[in-house]
Amino acid sequence: MGKSIYYILVAAVILLGMIMSQKDKTKKPYIIVMAVLHAFVSGCRYKFLTGDLMKYNNLFHDYQFYNWFSEEVFQEGRNFGFQWLMKAVCHLTGGDFQIFLLIIAIIIEIIVAILIYKYSPIPWLSFFMWNCLGFYVFGFSAVKQSLAMAILMLSYISIIEKKPKSFILWTLLATTIHLPAIAFLPAYPISKLRLNFKTLIGYIASATLIFIFRNPIVTTLQDAYYTDKDFAADTFLGTRFMMMCLILVVGVLMKGFQGKHFSSLFMLIGVATILQMFCGYDNVFTRLADYYFQFVILYIPMLFEDFEEPAYPLRMGPKIIFDASMKKMIIAFLVAFGIWFYSTSAMGPIYVAVDDYTNYRFFWEVPAVQ
Repeated sequence: MGKSIYYILVAAVILLGMIMSQKDKTKKPYIIVMAVLHAFVSGCRYKFLTGDLMKYNNLFHDYQFYNWFSEEVFQEGRNFGFQWLMKAVCHLTGGDFQIFLLIIAIIIEIIVAILIYKYSPIPWLSFFMWNCLGFYVFGFSAVKQSLAMAILMLSYISIIEKKPKSFILWTLLATTIHLPAIAFLPAYPISKLRLNFKTLIGYIASATLIFIFRNPIVTTLQDAYYTDKDFAADTFLGTRFMMMCLILVVGVLMKGFQGKHFSSLFMLIGVATILQMFCGYDNVFTRLADYYFQFVILYIPMLFEDFEEPAYPLRMGPKIIFDASMKKMIIAFLVAFGIWFYSTSAMGPIYVAVDDYTNYRFFWEVPAVQ
C-alpha cells in the first residue's frame, strides 16, 4: 500500500465528513466509522514496519521469561505499566505481537473518538487535524508515547468535568506508560486560568524568561532525566513553533477571551508552544510539546463554530468576525495547507530507512517467516 493508505484515510475523513452528519448526537455514526477505519489501518500494519516495532517485539517476547517485579520488567518503576501490559498480552495471546498492536490501536482510537464526540463541534476537522498534524502516524512507531498521549485525553476530559482526582489518576496512569507524561500534571491548574489581558501578558513574560534561560533549563533536564543524550545549544525555533504562535494569535482574534472551554485549550496550546521553543536542542522536546499540542484537534474546529458554553462576563469578544461563507473558504484553505503539511512533514523523506512507516504494508501482505 505504501503512502497511499494514509491519503486514502484523509480522503475518507473529508468525504464522509461531507456526507454524514456532524451535529449533536447524530454525529456518532461518523465518529464510529472513523474510529474503526483508523484502528483497522493502525492495528493491521505489519508488526515489523519500523525499527521501534522490532525492538518492542523483542521485549514483548522476552518479558514472558521474567516475573512482574523483576529488574527486566519493572525497571525500578520506570514505564512499568507499559511493560506489564506487554507481559499480560503476551501471556494471553500466546506471544502474538500482532494482536498486541491491534489492542493498542483499538484503545487509542476509542479514546480519540470519545474526546472528539464529547467536545468537537466539527468532528471531521478534528480527525483531519489528527492525521495531517502527524499525531496518528506518530503511533505507528512510538507505541509507548502514543498510548500515553491517548490516556492524557482522558485527563483532559476530567479537567472539563472538574474531576481533579480523576485527572490525577489518569495522568499517573499515563506516567506509568511513558514517564515524561508527568509533564502534563500542571495542566489542571493551568487550564483553569482565565484568559484575559493579564494572563496573556503573564504568558508572554513567562515564555520570554524561559527562552532567555533555556540553556540552564536544558542542562538541568539532561542531568535529571536525559543522561544518555547530548543536547547541543541551539537557538533554532522552527516552522512548527511559528505555526503554534500563529494558532494562538488567530485564536484570540477569532474568539476573544470568551468561553471557558476555549480558554482552557488556549492555555494548553500555550504550554505546548513554550516547550516547542526547545526543539532546536533535540526532537525530544517536540515529543513533550505533543502532550499538550494534541488538543489542537479540538482548538481548531472551535474557531469556526458558534456553540453555547459558559462565557466570562465583560471579557473581550472576537476582533475578527467571519460569516458562514468566509468560514468555509478559510476551512478549505486549512484543508489545502494541511494536506501540503502532511505531505512534506509526516509523509516526507524518512532519513532512517528502518523507520520508514510510509512503506506501509498490512500484515497479510508480508509472507510469514518459517
